[in-house]
Amino acid sequence: MLPLANQHIGTSAHLVASKYIRPFFALAFVWLVVVALVSDGIFDTGDGILHYQMARWSWKHPELLLHHWGKPVFTLLCSPFAQAGYKGAILFNVFCHLGAAWLTWRIAERMKLPFAFLAGPLLLFAPISYGVAQSGLTEPLFAFTLMLGIYFVVAGRNVVAACVISLLPFVRTEGFLLAPLFAIFFLIRKEYLAMFLLASGTVLYSLAGGLFVHHDFLWVLNQNPYRGEEMYGHGTLLHFIDKNEFIFGWSLTALVAIGLCSLFFRSKMTPPHSLAEIILVFGCLIVFFTAHSIFWWKGLCGSLGLLRVMACIMPCAVLVGLRGLQLLTRPYSKYKVAISLTLFIAIITTMYNNFRLHDIVLNPDDQQESIANLVSSIRESKLETRMIYYGHPLVTHFLDKDPFDQQQCIEMWGLRENPSLKKSAIVIWDSHFGPQQYDISEDQLKAMPQLREVIRLSISNGANPKFTWIVCEVE
Repeated sequence: MLPLANQHIGTSAHLVASKYIRPFFALAFVWLVVVALVSDGIFDTGDGILHYQMARWSWKHPELLLHHWGKPVFTLLCSPFAQAGYKGAILFNVFCHLGAAWLTWRIAERMKLPFAFLAGPLLLFAPISYGVAQSGLTEPLFAFTLMLGIYFVVAGRNVVAACVISLLPFVRTEGFLLAPLFAIFFLIRKEYLAMFLLASGTVLYSLAGGLFVHHDFLWVLNQNPYRGEEMYGHGTLLHFIDKNEFIFGWSLTALVAIGLCSLFFRSKMTPPHSLAEIILVFGCLIVFFTAHSIFWWKGLCGSLGLLRVMACIMPCAVLVGLRGLQLLTRPYSKYKVAISLTLFIAIITTMYNNFRLHDIVLNPDDQQESIANLVSSIRESKLETRMIYYGHPLVTHFLDKDPFDQQQCIEMWGLRENPSLKKSAIVIWDSHFGPQQYDISEDQLKAMPQLREVIRLSISNGANPKFTWIVCEVE
């Protein structure tokens, strides 16, 4: 039972939420949809485009629905939206982002957290989550699925929660890290059926892949794209902590730190926590953040140290932050002006930090403009109907080609694997993916006797080109 002062704060928060939270979500929905529709820029030109393309072309190539790297659940759910093009995929992620914020607010209410109405603003405008929502990436669906599972737990529907969480590893592979926390919770609560149902998603996809596509019932393990040692380098153990401003923003970082203190340092001032909150909220945040910090530190599991992965766990960070806000304001619960000022500062700094770091991407950046110019040159040269060898995923996107049809497109691995290149095909090499992803330098490209350079474009930074495109024809 919370002390009387905090009950009063909770009641006030509930009244504020009842009046304003639904209009806020409606306005946020309009804002995010308008931004998605008017923007011509692309937030993530790598994985975000590839995930969208897998979703879009999965109706033509059904095997993509069971592609490990592509994330089967994301591909399936996003595919109807992706048929409308890239903006359709962005709208799907906008819905996921809003859904995750809505569920985070409802979970905060069910857990009787004071200031639950702040869950929506803090999550929707958390710097990394806001940017990722305007992309074709998988993080927003992961956040939504995780919150849906936790919501069903706090609503007492453990069997449904287990079925939802069983699909989490097929939204993003980190789901395998968090599912054991739900297993521990169900075991402590003696919810044995729910505990066993946590395996249902893996069993379902293992059977589907084994029977119809991969002919290997252990394909989920055997085709894991993140096995092995260092792929992209490594960094410091505190990488994500050092970048907290770009992930959580100043206000939420401080609130999360205080909230974590409420769990590890108990006192008379510390609010009580339920078992679900400790294991499923604090636990998921700590396990996910720690795991990715270690992965990047040791160069494991294909980690690139990408900040955007933290969007997956942002809803849990918001809930922990609300506990921090409760602990911060608890001694001053009688001072409504001080508390109101604290809330105002938290919201304003979060939104300011977000828009300072993530401007609305209304226009393509230099690299995207260079691809548009490249595609124009290819069309002017009447080469757009040729089969292409390519590296940069935006090439097939701008040319509107099916990257999974090898009669149209082959990744540049084909330059090494098949010395006998298809005559009249074109090779589209770029100075990023060419040497880094496919280990083909410009000199190696020039040394290939079958190729004749027909187009060259560069983005210059002063006297030095910072990005170069080379198009060669196979003779």
